Amino acid sequence: MKWIINILFLWTSFLGFSQDSTNIQWKEKFLLKINKSVTWSMDNLENHYVSGQFGMIKYDSVGQLKFQQSYKSLGNTTALVPINSMKLVHFSEEQQTLCYFDNTLTSSDDCIDLVDEEIISATLVCRSNQPNKLWVLDNVNSTLVLLSLDDSHQRQEIKNLRGILDLDHVTKMIERNNQLLLLDQEKGVFIFDLYGTLIEHIDEGDVIDVDASENAFILLFEDHVKLINRRTLEEQSMKLPISDITQMRYVNDHFFLRNSKGVHKFAVQISK
Repeated sequence: MKWIINILFLWTSFLGFSQDSTNIQWKEKFLLKINKSVTWSMDNLENHYVSGQFGMIKYDSVGQLKFQQSYKSLGNTTALVPINSMKLVHFSEEQQTLCYFDNTLTSSDDCIDLVDEEIISATLVCRSNQPNKLWVLDNVNSTLVLLSLDDSHQRQEIKNLRGILDLDHVTKMIERNNQLLLLDQEKGVFIFDLYGTLIEHIDEGDVIDVDASENAFILLFEDHVKLINRRTLEEQSMKLPISDITQMRYVNDHFFLRNSKGVHKFAVQISK
């Protein structure tokens, strides 16, 4: 008996079974071929956004090119952050700017200069579930800033990350289910509530990427992913179907794994 499963079903199916007694199968559904040098991101509708020397491109969920725009003044792309299906933020660490685009990749507003927000050296940004807000990591000040993108100038800060948590190598920052996750590849995943309180530390080394569903934290390693139950912290590992993965997303009960060939969409099946 086989099922295509989501993370919730993983916990009702896997717990109590070793990988010897549970056959885990990855089923590839789609491959978006992109160059390994470009910046890639994806929204919750599975639209793909790609940026490189050619400008920005938007593909739909089946890989059809929807829009392409060329912007020479943006600087090198560090991250593309989909706020929702209608708004995209372009972050350039080189220029320390946040620039806004609509769902057709048309520039919609002036760019925000982060220096004007008293952010000296932003290295990471990510979407917040709070309306029209972004998390920004200021590396020089060792501070997390929840920055408002409108004119309210409201902000929230988590200060002295380096001094309190000894975080020097944060490589990923995401907000999932009203929790903020910071990945330090040497020290693991640090999980904060939206008031800036550290509520959990997953002490794992050599983590390449991290994501989360409603029920589990998902950690990417070189040859496997580890699922950690958010409530019980029980763990389950699954061997990866492809190699050399550099990025991972878990969206709509599917894994999106990026390697040198592009972005692979996988469903997971199990049989007992």
